[in-house]
Amino acid sequence: MVILKADGLPERLVEEYAHEPAGQGRDGHTRLPWIEYVFGQNGTWLENFYVRGLSLSAPSWSLLDTGRPLEIRANAEYDRYTLRVHDYLNLFPFYVGYATSRHVDMAGVELLDDRKIPLLIDRFPEEQQFQGFQLYQRGVRWATLEDSLKHGLGRRPKELFDEWQTGFTLSHSVNDQTERELIEKLKDPQVRYLDFFTGDYDHIAHLTADRVSQLHAIENLDSLVGRIWAAIQQSPRASTTALVLLSDHGMNTEPGVYSQGYDLLGWFGSAAGGGHHVLTNRHPMTEFKLRGLDPFVSEVITPSRDSAYLSGQTQYPTAVLELDGNEKAAVGLRNNTLNVLQILLDQLTHKKLAGNLRAAALNAFFSTLDAVRPAWQRDLQQLSSELQDLDVQLKAEAPVAKKTADKAERRRAVRMEMLRTEAAAYDRYGFVIAKLLRLSSADFDPGKFKIEELIPARSLGPPNSIRDLQHYVVGPAAGGLILAEDGTLDMERSFRTVDYFRALGAIAVRNNVQASVDSKPVDFIAAAMPDAASVWLWGGEDRQALIQTRRPPAGPREIRYLPVARLTMDPAGEVHYDRVEWGPGFPLHLYEELPDKREWLSGWHTEREWLENVHRTKYSNGIIGLTEEMLAAPAADPYLERKRRLLRADFLVLARDHWNFNVRGFNPGGNHGSFLRVSTNSVLLIAGGNRTGIPRGLRVDTPYDSLSFVPTILTLLGRPEPDLPGPVIREVVP
Repeated sequence: MVILKADGLPERLVEEYAHEPAGQGRDGHTRLPWIEYVFGQNGTWLENFYVRGLSLSAPSWSLLDTGRPLEIRANAEYDRYTLRVHDYLNLFPFYVGYATSRHVDMAGVELLDDRKIPLLIDRFPEEQQFQGFQLYQRGVRWATLEDSLKHGLGRRPKELFDEWQTGFTLSHSVNDQTERELIEKLKDPQVRYLDFFTGDYDHIAHLTADRVSQLHAIENLDSLVGRIWAAIQQSPRASTTALVLLSDHGMNTEPGVYSQGYDLLGWFGSAAGGGHHVLTNRHPMTEFKLRGLDPFVSEVITPSRDSAYLSGQTQYPTAVLELDGNEKAAVGLRNNTLNVLQILLDQLTHKKLAGNLRAAALNAFFSTLDAVRPAWQRDLQQLSSELQDLDVQLKAEAPVAKKTADKAERRRAVRMEMLRTEAAAYDRYGFVIAKLLRLSSADFDPGKFKIEELIPARSLGPPNSIRDLQHYVVGPAAGGLILAEDGTLDMERSFRTVDYFRALGAIAVRNNVQASVDSKPVDFIAAAMPDAASVWLWGGEDRQALIQTRRPPAGPREIRYLPVARLTMDPAGEVHYDRVEWGPGFPLHLYEELPDKREWLSGWHTEREWLENVHRTKYSNGIIGLTEEMLAAPAADPYLERKRRLLRADFLVLARDHWNFNVRGFNPGGNHGSFLRVSTNSVLLIAGGNRTGIPRGLRVDTPYDSLSFVPTILTLLGRPEPDLPGPVIREVVP
């Protein structure tokens, strides 16, 4: 099994160029002669293969490498309690960590191992594997890096000088060396699994929408296909070897259209966005800062000049944002109750409040604390019990030296150290929250405490509810705290609040120079509902929807799209909304896209039925992707379930067509990350020798998604695993 992994490669462009005549001097050939010959004439071509979930690299490759539902939902994720960053795309800390025995595998692999989810490559013993450089990489190929440097630097001085002036392209040297080694490994009959990863097209398409530049990158990939295919034909296992060309997502790129970027980080730091100190995994606008050259950065706090009560206190970031968001932004906000408590503590500690106002503020502080005290105490008790169980497990583990040559033992040592560090961070969080919950109004004196002793620094605390996000407290009111007529604190008028759904939906740019790009960058906002079985989509006050899921006693999960309006949550946690009739303008635009299926759209249907009916629409399988991204079946292990829950964002902000939120660099050429079909339609082409049984010259119109890849490959290999959730592609394996 030889798998060529091409990051970001869109099926539509491969389709177009594989049928476009090559031009003068190349009669009878297309722009992509090898892809057309290998897969078009001698293999199977899936025309409708889709990302399941967001079209971002870390989530998408995790699905393709495991065949399991999403565990990783963004390119970077943050633990709400500790703000530990899981930075899945940063290679440099991994290489240094490997050299110092602090890591054995990439960050995403470590997380999947923690959750006992194997990769496709794990089905093969190490001596049967050849793995290229990629996001879900086990170990480091030091010899490959060394040899690539020798080949890359072993050129004439003038060539090296010219490249030094424009920037060394080490990645090309690494790819060339990896290709040489893969072709050599094909001669070894013992090696059964080989893969090769290239991000060249993805990088070019982010930078420019120029047709020639993108075509050149795809033509280079076509040449790679030809070289690998020729090497397979000369290998001892040619008749039983399959070659796969696979991509993780598509790319929203169009010649003549400039992908516009909107600075959500700046917006959240502004007064309109709440004046947040924002934590990100990279420096914003990396290319324009010397600090951006530091490849080891995974935590950057951008302070707000407009913070209403945390000016200069960057130990209290109140928002986290994934900079590699592309066409979406995953947003986590500090728990709203912690905001209220800290503002009241600040007022009681540092402001000279009149006696009656001081008493009202003190009562408000404890009534606010009492409202969450039972739930937070239960959570701390459960966390303490889970950490005690973890401690018992760690003490029962046999000791192991990190410097051992045995990779399995090194992985065990690394995991134990990570769990100890993780437990210590949770323990610190729990210590501060426990001290807060022990406060009593009978003997409370705010002068005896420092705020950081009661409000955990570098923590978002528990997740926010829908009501929190609709009434999010960002500071005291402009006139300060206000008494109600009955002498209590007027909680409505004493604080400045933001409804983040309305506020984000109202963002618009004043000077839009592209007629094909909307002036409002936000398409819709998605948030999980408290029932953990539905997703709320906000496209306006009267253009909202609930994507509801249910699992019948027999049969697969079913999904329903319910148009609603004016959804709110009351203080008791009850959700209220108006049922409305179908019409244009609802999120995902199914009503406009499927005018002949409007009655069908109102019913419950399986995922398979939804995929078959909606995959050709503008948002393709977005209705399935949103449930995959926002909902998950609970884990059996309580501690594992806690860690999964704490990594989830409060809500997703989806960008409109040709907009992006990539504050790291605002890619002008194109982006991905949304549920738009142009971004989710990826590549799966399969060809093989005459004993593989792979059909020749077959075009598959039936839609499939990421979860079908691993079960199909394993079935081709004669190793089917019936417990994998995705269906096998029956056109490939009848």
